[in-house]
Amino acid sequence: MAQKILYLASKSPRRLQLLKEICKELDIVVRKFDQKSLKGMKDIEEIKNKETPVKYVTRVAMDKAIFSTNRLLKTTEEIKPIICGDTIVCLGDKIFLKPRSRSNVVEMLTQLSNQQHKVITSIVLSTPNPKQDNSFIFHQINSTTSVWFSEIPRPWIIEYSKTDEPIDKSGSYGIQGRASIFIKKISGSYSSVVGLPIHETYLLLSKHLF
Repeated sequence: MAQKILYLASKSPRRLQLLKEICKELDIVVRKFDQKSLKGMKDIEEIKNKETPVKYVTRVAMDKAIFSTNRLLKTTEEIKPIICGDTIVCLGDKIFLKPRSRSNVVEMLTQLSNQQHKVITSIVLSTPNPKQDNSFIFHQINSTTSVWFSEIPRPWIIEYSKTDEPIDKSGSYGIQGRASIFIKKISGSYSSVVGLPIHETYLLLSKHLF
């Protein structure tokens, strides 16, 4: 029997770890997409005029999927399914992406302190189209989780901003890291806040893969 392979088009180590846990159950081997092929993906993440948080994350995840499949078709790699995604934090209609600087971390966490916000993750599975060569079929799911922060003391925010933990995370915090002490409760998927909704992704792969 041929080995089942799934490409992950993401630089996130957390997303990779979670995906491997799912794929172990489905007997699928996960391969990281060539990082050089992901160059240029940053331009996709610019917020367009009047995009709501849901529209933004849905559009970005799909654009990343299209970008990744186009890149794969230009390489000598095997044509296999690809999975990618995007995660954002939003406070009302305000979208919080990854921080640009340490001061940006302080600014974001100050706004999120003592507030309820939402974390939205959109995942796209791209599968080779069996009816047409060099084309893919896209399958997309969204997962929304509500997160409640307690009041975060400013000295802690400043100290936290000096660490590496918030730098590559939307909203400037990691739920699985030091910031967890200020999370009063969540409603929804914990793994989605980390970067990959396990339950929804498992269903997506089970339905459309192999």
